Amino acid sequence: MITIISGTNRFNSNTLKVSRSCLDILLASKIEAQLFSLEDLPKGFLNPNMFEERTKGFDELIQKNIHSADRFLFVIPEYHGSFPGVLKTFMDAISSKDVIDKKAMIVGVASGHAGGLRPLSHFTDVLHHLRVEVFSRKPKLSGVEKLLDKNGISDEKTLSNLKSQIELFMRF
Repeated sequence: MITIISGTNRFNSNTLKVSRSCLDILLASKIEAQLFSLEDLPKGFLNPNMFEERTKGFDELIQKNIHSADRFLFVIPEYHGSFPGVLKTFMDAISSKDVIDKKAMIVGVASGHAGGLRPLSHFTDVLHHLRVEVFSRKPKLSGVEKLLDKNGISDEKTLSNLKSQIELFMRF
């Protein structure tokens, strides 16, 4: 099972649209996959006691989206030269035992021209610290607004490239 994690809690983000396109690619290839958007985190997720007292709702999200997965595909936007703080907080709130020795692919999403190069590097460091095996090819979607319509990626060249990268990830 692959869990696609849309790495922002911003409502109806471009990141979520790219994540849905990744889900479509996986499902069309008959690969068992699910999508988890950080906008679905419980309302009381970020609180001073989140490390000591996890809510039932949060535990259920972890069971469904993290424990059940053997691979992750993170779609990560660039926020202020790195990845969103909510993604770091989410990763801090789960146990390293939940992700150790699993595999991950990271897709960068940015309005700018580097396609989220810095957040991909920063997040790779986090995953390596957690002993997650990170796929070396990291698609970077630059000028993402031009690649999308209201449902997802509409640019055929980008879709084709993403599909080939996901196919390689599945052999990783």
